[in-house]
Amino acid sequence: MIEYVTSLAADVPYRGLTTFAGRGFALDQFALSHGFHSFAEWAASEFAKGHSISGIVKSVDDLEPRAPPEPGMCATTFGYEVSIFTVAMTDKF
Repeated sequence: MIEYVTSLAADVPYRGLTTFAGRGFALDQFALSHGFHSFAEWAASEFAKGHSISGIVKSVDDLEPRAPPEPGMCATTFGYEVSIFTVAMTDKF
């Protein structure tokens, strides 16, 4: 059974981040919003509970910046929508 579904939209200033770096940042922001220091720490806590994790990280182009850009920085932002699903495993291996 799916235990919970959580979604977070995070705006990421474009400063030369690669696609994977941006996705990693968004996953870490997801974990921070749940009280963990990193996505790896959050994932480890879920695995310790016997949960299976799946999810989607997709690019979103229509995010508005949460704060004015720093002077001299490009105002262009992009973002990632993070949707994480955890499933409680009932079968014992």
